[in-house]
Amino acid sequence: MKTNIKALTIAAATVMMALSGAPKAAARLSKALNDTASVGMNALDYTLQKPLGSPLFEDKTFGDHFFLSGGAGISIYNAKPSGGFRPGVSGEISFGDWVTPVHGWRVNVGGGTHSKKSGESWKFFGSISADYLMNFSALLRGYNPSRRVEIIGALGAEYQRTRHDAVWGNIFGLRAALQARFNIQNNLYLYAEPRFALYAGNRFPGDGERRFRPELSFNVGLGYRLLSKEERMRGATPFVNNGDSHLFFGVGGGAWTFARKTVSHHTNPYGFGSFFVGKYITPTAGIRLKGEIGRIGQISDISNRYLAIGSLDFVWNLNAAFGGYRPDQVFDLSLNVGPALAYADKADAKFYPGIGAGLTALFHLSPQWGIFIEPDVYMFTRSLNRRLNDRGYGPFVSLMAGLRYTFGNFSYDNPQSYQDFLKAENSFFSFSGGLAKRWKGSFGKGGAVQIGFGKRFSPISSWRVTAEGDLFSAWPGYLTVGIGADYLFSISTSMAGFNPYRVFDLSGLIGVAGGVGQYSGPLNGYLEGRVGLHGAFRLCDALDLYIEPQIAGNSLIGKWNPGWAPEFRCMLGLQYKLGAPMTIGSGLADSFLADGRNFISLSGGPALFSATFVAPPRKVSGSIDIALGRWFSKVSGVRAGYTLDIITRQASHGERPRISTVHADYLLNISSLMDPNPARRFHILGIVGTGVGFSNLKKSKAGIMFEAGGQFRYNLPVGIDVHIEPIVSLYPDRITPQYPSGASLVATGRIMGGLSYRF
Repeated sequence: MKTNIKALTIAAATVMMALSGAPKAAARLSKALNDTASVGMNALDYTLQKPLGSPLFEDKTFGDHFFLSGGAGISIYNAKPSGGFRPGVSGEISFGDWVTPVHGWRVNVGGGTHSKKSGESWKFFGSISADYLMNFSALLRGYNPSRRVEIIGALGAEYQRTRHDAVWGNIFGLRAALQARFNIQNNLYLYAEPRFALYAGNRFPGDGERRFRPELSFNVGLGYRLLSKEERMRGATPFVNNGDSHLFFGVGGGAWTFARKTVSHHTNPYGFGSFFVGKYITPTAGIRLKGEIGRIGQISDISNRYLAIGSLDFVWNLNAAFGGYRPDQVFDLSLNVGPALAYADKADAKFYPGIGAGLTALFHLSPQWGIFIEPDVYMFTRSLNRRLNDRGYGPFVSLMAGLRYTFGNFSYDNPQSYQDFLKAENSFFSFSGGLAKRWKGSFGKGGAVQIGFGKRFSPISSWRVTAEGDLFSAWPGYLTVGIGADYLFSISTSMAGFNPYRVFDLSGLIGVAGGVGQYSGPLNGYLEGRVGLHGAFRLCDALDLYIEPQIAGNSLIGKWNPGWAPEFRCMLGLQYKLGAPMTIGSGLADSFLADGRNFISLSGGPALFSATFVAPPRKVSGSIDIALGRWFSKVSGVRAGYTLDIITRQASHGERPRISTVHADYLLNISSLMDPNPARRFHILGIVGTGVGFSNLKKSKAGIMFEAGGQFRYNLPVGIDVHIEPIVSLYPDRITPQYPSGASLVATGRIMGGLSYRF
């Protein structure tokens, strides 16, 4: 009885103590309930009470904690590694969402090969799978979006469509994984994930008789997680109204090949070059135009084949999409998807449509410059594989690396440097020549010349227009004359600011050209695209010496042409810099015209007549010219004259042609237009004109002539000038009927030297 009384007393005391502490305990429990996201899990909270609920996101909506990742791995399928073992290789893309800080899901799309033994053929597969995710770090230590390392478990199911020796099959399985996630920044992470799976389904040779086949794999990859709106905006850069054009371009090179090759196809990959230009329309989305050209593998006896691919890509900037627009981040990743068009030589269709996709990983060296790595995959129509891959069908893959440049607001970032640019002499003339070599064909030794005029319109960017020509010696000869347009961007200025006294300035170049050319037949049009580098050494305030290696792709248009071919040139030249534009109302009294606006000139020199020069044996002709002219201002003038071309005939023709031309020309003093220096003695003139030409040959008919060229003039005392004048004239072929070229036009190029007297 005493024992019962004692027990009741202790129980009553316990109840009283519990009741007296109930308000405090209730307050503590109400604060901790459903709040392990803040305080973590505490085992004492689960003693003598109902277990706490799972932590929740506030105002959770579908996809607001979205993540995207991609990775690759190696695997061991249904076998132990032994002699001759080959591991499987696979890649996958995953996307998912966190429903709570602890619980989430993901869906995965992948493909690759299963491991095999030496001598066995590969088993290929494509897969789709879904996993349940549990974040152990958030469960045990509380939710912390700034945590550097997280441990995540995954349980899921997978379906594979397999192929082995042209036999298709289906495999189903269950899998479990443990992922170690390393957060590089709030929205970017790396992961390493060992994974174990059990599969059942179709059996292939080497699978054995067991019902379930195990696979152990190890995967690594990169992922992005979506930040909240507040997190994305915190510290982000405004996309609009910051002076940036959001333009970018890049150059690169790499290797490409067919992912699946036939027995008759060479197995090694081939190199290619690439150029792209693009613009971001929003912080996350942009467009990009990309061109690639290179060789592809040999099939049977067909070799030296070239492939060009152009694509228009939609660019999705994953950094901006998941973490806000931050162009100053060191690492940037973009997804590119869009239509593509391939051009192939030695193929029937020539053009093949397709679609491409790739990733661009960019590492910033400066706000404008970065180096990138880009893997790409293309799928073209089956006809491309039939013609270029000997009927083997599959994706066309490439891996490229290179440099990318992004246009910024130079005047905002470098105000003093921009003021120096406004005071500098930013217009220029250039003259260069060099050696050239064409691949794909026997063209022999070659050379190129360029005469250009340009202007630096920003501290970084310049444009240049050129008159140019190519000549190659091997029969049947290759000759082009045309006009080019180049864009140059100063790498030195973009990385170190504008400096007009810099000893060496390195620029990149991209350009196009077009004109007329000849190869084993009549004159035809030609088109060209090119990229290169421009390295200028400062000799003095007005003169630079430059070297310019170029890589071009060009082709004649018409029946008689050798097709598209890459061409390499190394140009060496001089660049003459001009000053600021003169005013329209400037006078003549203080100029070189002070002692006379009228002039008479006499010139002579070698000439190249297309009907006798383009095919061997090539002959050099001669020309003389006399002209009378007048300067209306320091900039503009006219002249009228008579030109006699004495054509060196070929042995198979009769009478020597003599072409007479009466012409009228407009003269533009570009030096005085750009720099009103009255003490200048050296001048560069532009010339355009027209006239009437006729010859001494029987059945010759008069025809209209058009000409264009330039003149380099130096003033001597007492009104005498000396000059060198390269000029090209175009005539209808009716003026030389006994020298048919098969073209509707014939051309005469002259390099004239002479004297002028001003009075």
